[in-house]
Amino acid sequence: MLEFLQGKVVALKPDKLTIHVGSVGFGVRTPLRLAENIIIGQEIQIYTSLVIKEENIEIYGFSEIYEKELFDQLIKISGIGPRTALNIMSTYDLNTLKSIIEKEDVKSLSRVPGIGKKTAQRILLELRGVLPSLLIKEDRVYEDILSALVNLGYRKADAREILDKVYNKEKDEASIIKECLNLLAGRYAE
Repeated sequence: MLEFLQGKVVALKPDKLTIHVGSVGFGVRTPLRLAENIIIGQEIQIYTSLVIKEENIEIYGFSEIYEKELFDQLIKISGIGPRTALNIMSTYDLNTLKSIIEKEDVKSLSRVPGIGKKTAQRILLELRGVLPSLLIKEDRVYEDILSALVNLGYRKADAREILDKVYNKEKDEASIIKECLNLLAGRYAE
C-alpha cells in the first residue's frame, strides 16, 4: 500500500524520522541503527510498512527492501508486534540475526527486550526457512527478474527460491532468466 517514501528529513529522533514529502510530513518509526547514519536536511528514500492496529496507524521505515521484508515476516509471527520486531532489528544486524537463527541460539535472541525463551523459540522456528532469501541484498535486476517469473505464472515462493540459487550480479539478465526457466521447468515437470 505505502511501499516507500522519498523526501527530506526534517526531524530526527533515535527511533523516529519525520520526512517531508510534497506538503506532508510523515512520521516514520525506524530501527535505532538507521538514524545513526542520517542527518536533518538529508534527502532519503525509505522503504515502508504501514501497520494499522485498532485506532492507531503507524509507518515503519527501513533503508533496504530486505529489511522491510524481514520486518513484515516478524510481525506475522504470533506474539510479535511492530515494536518487538523493531527491537530485534535494532539489537542485531541481519548477518548476526542469520547466525543466531542458523545456530538456533535461543539465549541470544532472548536478550532482545520483550522476548522470552518461548517467543525466541517461535521466532527461530518461523524464520528458519524465510531468512536466507531475505538476506540477499536485492537490486532492481533481481526484482525485475522475479517479477517476470511471477508474471509467467510461476509461484513467487518457487521463483524466489530458484532465483536465489542462480542470481549473480556478474551474469547478464538474459542468462539468469534462462537458467531460472530451465530449473523451474524441471521442477514443474516432476
